[in-house]
Amino acid sequence: MIDWLRIFPDSDHRLQMTLRPGDATRFWQHSEEAESVLAERRQWLATHRERHLLLLPEAEEAVREAVAFIMTSIHRPACSPEHAAAAVEPDWVVLSGDAERSHPVIGGAVIFPSSWALEEKIGRPMHEVHAPVPGLQTAIGSQISAFLGRLTPNAPRERDNWGLSADPSLNHHPALAIRQMDAGATLENTWLRHERQFLARLPITNAILFGIRVTNHRLDDVAASPEVAKRLARILASMSDEFAGYKGLHTARAPLVAALTRAAASSRT
Repeated sequence: MIDWLRIFPDSDHRLQMTLRPGDATRFWQHSEEAESVLAERRQWLATHRERHLLLLPEAEEAVREAVAFIMTSIHRPACSPEHAAAAVEPDWVVLSGDAERSHPVIGGAVIFPSSWALEEKIGRPMHEVHAPVPGLQTAIGSQISAFLGRLTPNAPRERDNWGLSADPSLNHHPALAIRQMDAGATLENTWLRHERQFLARLPITNAILFGIRVTNHRLDDVAASPEVAKRLARILASMSDEFAGYKGLHTARAPLVAALTRAAASSRT
């Protein structure tokens, strides 16, 4: 059960880390939708492996340790990266433990990206990975670097990320024709794309495992709670134009804020 009130604070929009203790078993274990999600992962890996599973030569030992960590978390034997990419529902990325290089991305299995491409991020340090996000480096760039530097084994952390989409598919790779948000956006034809993120330091290689579990939720279901509707309307309304544009909300923001405001008001009467 997702705690939407935790994800949407009663405040204006701002970028923040909002970390909490992580639970590896709960994060990596199968959900009720596992059968269909894993079938889709296998399909994308079979047709476009070059987009979704990438490993630098330097990543071999770290990826082996990351895969062992994932499989041990769900009480299954270690396996190859190719098998692990299709064996669990969340995506996973391995970051180098080298803080002097700003923890570059050295490998990963990203089948369900949220409008970004692993092939464009592989080998890049964190500040370059996050560069396209307006205001992120200024707001929390130093916090991210400090957090990654002090992350220790046996103390994983989790956080939430979210976006809005007109397309409920899981795979939003930039190469695909994903329907874009527009002025016709309503609570009924918009999906809230939730990312539950998991970070753990690997004790042997010192690399960092980053997990991303994506789920989609129709916005009218999320907004059935008047408090959630009110908070989300405030967050969207206070979002900078630059950030709203980055999120694909150029023309969809105003109708969604109006609809969320009506939902919050009608639910209270």
